[in-house]
Amino acid sequence: MSKHVIILGAGISGLSTAWRASENGIKVDVFESSLSVGGLAGTMRQDRYCLDIGPHSFFSDNQQIVDLVCGLFEKKLQPIPRKVKFYYKGKYLDYPLTTQGVFFQMGLCSGMQAVCSFLKSKILHNKRSLIVGEDETVESWAISNFGEYLYRTFFKPYTEQFWKVSCSELSSRSIPTHTRMSFMNTLKLLLSPKVYKKGKSLIEREMRPTFYPDTGFIEIAEQITKLIEKNKGCIHLGCEVIGVTELSNGRMRISYQRNGQQEEMESDYVISTTSLSLLAKMFSPSFPPEVLKSANKLEYQSLVVLGMLTEKQKILNCDYAYLLNRPYNRIFEMNEFSLNTSLPGENIIAVEMPCLSDSAIWRATKEELFNMCIASMAEDGFIGPGDIKRLFLVKAQNAYPIYRKDYAVHLTRLMDYLKKYKSLATIGRCGEFMYMDIDECIKRAFDFVDSHILR
Repeated sequence: MSKHVIILGAGISGLSTAWRASENGIKVDVFESSLSVGGLAGTMRQDRYCLDIGPHSFFSDNQQIVDLVCGLFEKKLQPIPRKVKFYYKGKYLDYPLTTQGVFFQMGLCSGMQAVCSFLKSKILHNKRSLIVGEDETVESWAISNFGEYLYRTFFKPYTEQFWKVSCSELSSRSIPTHTRMSFMNTLKLLLSPKVYKKGKSLIEREMRPTFYPDTGFIEIAEQITKLIEKNKGCIHLGCEVIGVTELSNGRMRISYQRNGQQEEMESDYVISTTSLSLLAKMFSPSFPPEVLKSANKLEYQSLVVLGMLTEKQKILNCDYAYLLNRPYNRIFEMNEFSLNTSLPGENIIAVEMPCLSDSAIWRATKEELFNMCIASMAEDGFIGPGDIKRLFLVKAQNAYPIYRKDYAVHLTRLMDYLKKYKSLATIGRCGEFMYMDIDECIKRAFDFVDSHILR
């Protein structure tokens, strides 16, 4: 008799798990509370207009994963160079930050201050002793690796603008892997690339070309869905899972709501890609109080994306740019990814606004968000109020894990407790409390199925 696996969430991690499992004859049922697949890699479509939940792109240094994803499409996806910038004091800097960016793009005065501050940090700065159970903070990491000047003018304002948490309270894991390279390693890499192969690979990964479908990034999820259904797997949209129970025979049972009715389903295995705090609340019997407390300590940053329809083209000189001291942290143009995301002669420029789910930004209407943003966009010369024809709004509640300096204690406690359930696993960005790119989500899902489900 074939194994049966229930997967919670139809984002890329959940769909990739179902894809791999169904290809190997395993019965799969995927439950998704929303009415579309893709999760954070989804696209809002309205009247032939397409707006991604952030400026997504698919790239990878794993050629097997590239071939698999590109092979999903009859019309082969073409590689597109990635153009990412950091808008700093009216200038565009390379992103990730490079030595050339510090010396030449920031300006001679700022560049010299950054270099002098960096050298001073290497001579004088001493890291504070870590308290047991706490990670090194962003503040301590950035000063010791980049110096006080770059920390005060670059890392601190951008990090706190994004996370809404002080750098002294955030784990240094909050900084993306490619940015975590120290300035000195970057300098040595540029002068002698053969010596610093690991650093080189991080930079090269970020510089790899991207692949993008015609009508929104969601097409990747939609193509995977077609394969799952071809393999007789089922995707249940609009179904909210509200309960998970381990049965006496080791099987798992979920309870879910569909069209206002509560239903149940049993399986040999449950794989969750939902947030850990939500999963912990679903279990019956309830988890011990200290485990539930730790689960609630694992917070996620929410994301609001405001799209603005315009006839203006080539507004940015890149695909997307990061900005400081704005109501938004990133701005992007959909036409830079595909001209088919809007009607001929039109374009969608969009801003990302990370926030907490109980904040005013999360509750704001698209008109209110537009009023928050338009003055800054006009001041930077991007777009003015009269250039906008229509507004679009998309939201994602659990977009990024928030790495507070004590997150590891709570994550370890919860994960250790979940190990008692032999027929349960958590994967993906939300399920593992781990930031990862699309290709990494796919690879980890495949590896999990190979090592745990197919054994």
